[in-house]
Amino acid sequence: MRVSRKVMVVMISLVMSAGFLLSSCGSNFEGYGELHLVSEGKLTVGSDCDYPPFISMDGDTPVGFEIELMQAIADDMGLELVYLPPQNFDTLVASVAGQGKMDLAVSSMTINDERLKDINFCRPYCTANQAFVTLASKPYTSYSDFANLTIGAQSGTTGEDWANENLPNATVKGFNQTSEGLAALRAGEIEALVFDEPVASYQITTAYNDCQIIDVIPTGEQYGFAVSKDNPELEQAVNESLQRLINDGTFNTLFRKYFDFDPGIK
Repeated sequence: MRVSRKVMVVMISLVMSAGFLLSSCGSNFEGYGELHLVSEGKLTVGSDCDYPPFISMDGDTPVGFEIELMQAIADDMGLELVYLPPQNFDTLVASVAGQGKMDLAVSSMTINDERLKDINFCRPYCTANQAFVTLASKPYTSYSDFANLTIGAQSGTTGEDWANENLPNATVKGFNQTSEGLAALRAGEIEALVFDEPVASYQITTAYNDCQIIDVIPTGEQYGFAVSKDNPELEQAVNESLQRLINDGTFNTLFRKYFDFDPGIK
């Protein structure tokens, strides 16, 4: 069968285009098969960037433990680390599940059954509890004191879930960022803020000396990097990279730079 020159050119162009598209959507990593990434050669990460010392913004630059850990993982994998501008925490699960915006969500996100319906998690990298924070001038001594009061939590977090489930007579007000909740606490708009103990301790020590932790709920939550269910190769690659960093002491060195408690992993 004869094929005209014009048709042949079109066919070659289509084949080349298809090859380009395939090469741009993933990289071959030995032992993992096709590693699908939002951008070729880059590990694109999303976070709310408002949870020091895990992650926060220094001007336009994200800083903190999770940033340094992800940089070490990206370096180990031979990828360029790219952080998106700060995201709302309660949008991260959907963004990861869709795979069009970010490869991973790294935002002190607790691994739980509800989230596992939509996404997977890489292996845990920290264990934490929930803390109730109030103004130091207030007489509260326990979370049970807030049964009929207004308390705050970051929207979409396990702190918000815990408050709704365990304090049904309290009014739970959601905030996009924990920093917004702390500002509301100082302004008298809420009586307490529920969020993760490591962050609460850091904030009280460094910036909110007029606040105090009046109760800690031993939830024993484990943080993990959120990854799409349709990207098991990336999950495996990140898990193996993180394990190498744990084994060679890099993880512990980075963790001790920011925290003085046991992360509860090995």
